[in-house]
Amino acid sequence: MPNHGQAVSGIADYRDVVRGAAASLFGFGGRLAARVAFMVVAAQSFGPKALGILGLVAAITEITAAIGVMGLKRSLLDMLSERHEAGLEPAPRIKEAFIIALGAGFAISTLLLFVWPLVLPGQPAIWALLFFAMPASIFIDVCLTAIKYKRIVKWDVWSRSIAESWGLFLLALLFLGLGMKETGLVLAYAGSLFVAALVAAYGLLSTYPAKTLAAARANFSDIPKIVRQSVPVGITDMGIMALRRIDLIVLSIFVGPTATGLYFMVQQLVTIQQRLAGLFEPMLSPVIARLHNQLNAKRIRANMIGICRWIFIIQLVIAVPMVVFGDYLLGLFNAAFITGGLVLTIILVAEVIDGTFISTETPLVFAKPKIPPTLLVFTLIIEIALIALLSYLYGVEGAAVGFLIAVCFLNLGRLWSLSKHLKINVINMSYILPTVFALLMLASLLAIRHFVSPEQGWLIIAGVVVNLTVFALMIKVFALTKSDKILFRVLGQGRSRRTSRVPVKIES
Repeated sequence: MPNHGQAVSGIADYRDVVRGAAASLFGFGGRLAARVAFMVVAAQSFGPKALGILGLVAAITEITAAIGVMGLKRSLLDMLSERHEAGLEPAPRIKEAFIIALGAGFAISTLLLFVWPLVLPGQPAIWALLFFAMPASIFIDVCLTAIKYKRIVKWDVWSRSIAESWGLFLLALLFLGLGMKETGLVLAYAGSLFVAALVAAYGLLSTYPAKTLAAARANFSDIPKIVRQSVPVGITDMGIMALRRIDLIVLSIFVGPTATGLYFMVQQLVTIQQRLAGLFEPMLSPVIARLHNQLNAKRIRANMIGICRWIFIIQLVIAVPMVVFGDYLLGLFNAAFITGGLVLTIILVAEVIDGTFISTETPLVFAKPKIPPTLLVFTLIIEIALIALLSYLYGVEGAAVGFLIAVCFLNLGRLWSLSKHLKINVINMSYILPTVFALLMLASLLAIRHFVSPEQGWLIIAGVVVNLTVFALMIKVFALTKSDKILFRVLGQGRSRRTSRVPVKIES
């Protein structure tokens, strides 16, 4: 069956991406459990104000870490792929990446010593701790990127999903027990980064022998070239991070820490949905980097079309029930958050849009590196202006609307650029049936909400489970494409078949 063989070969990289996503599901489950447990403790025991301060600290740390890593989360994959094609070892470039990123990280962290007293006045011990926390986050990113080049997913799972998430929860419990309600969340956040950094370091040394890394000679004359190649990607990555953090910073200027805490709580719930889209990222970037260096536009197009559509379907599974019962869910954490149902709905809609099409940025980063940062700069300008205006006028709900408008602008730009420059259109008729099935599920859940009282929680949960089961069955029976069916058959054939010259090693 030659046609079937060609089809199997044509989706080999897509298969690897999906397998990487499947391996990441373990981490997603662990992260989900830890995140829910942390949100319960943070909201009920520390309170909205402490949560708002944590949100501000996390936003500043993560945005500056994205600046410090300078795009190496993706550009390093491209550079290591280039070295492989040229028959060169990866270790020297990895060492150079650490020198650049950590140097920039500590320089930025020094500047932040002037910021932390404004956020946490009178807490010099915490300022000192945060001085090392941001470079630790950069260290994690470079370690995991070097590991993902080898197509190994498990250390990304153990570091970011398990160690960091559970470290945050357990450290929060520890500081709560010590009676440190004002600063405990910030201390737990910084500590969780140190724990994750240790795990990432262990993973790096398990992937690349310590002697090899130590013996590798960094070529300092290559550093300017690496920086030039990484900066456009760095602006893009910083923009992506800022897109979901700058709203919290701008909002905090116009509302108090309690309202900021509500917005941060909504963001924490939505990160569950964000991680669903992120399941494909650990394997997508190295696959696209290799295909880009092989000038294989046809395979890139096949990957983008299939992955975007499946992310859309998965997003609907989480978003629709949360839209309908969002206020109930927020109320479980703290009665003060029950008013955030509309905010949650608006941000969920934005995340469905962004989560579905965020993968389209990866081929643009490699093929047209100037486009993503340009789009993100304009998006951030729009976001900051709209959130400043709308949060001043309408508070937290206004900030959510500003975020939604900015996300719509960004993704329209991504889709237009992908179509114009790479001739890839990811939206097609295969989106119609999943959308129709999701609308039917929405109508059914709204009926349950109308006729079933909140006190009958188990009946509501049963209704949600039934609806999700029916949705999955309808997707399986009516909405699978020919490529989907072939892919599922290939996935069942085991891990022995590999088409890449780069050793493919997906572990979970």
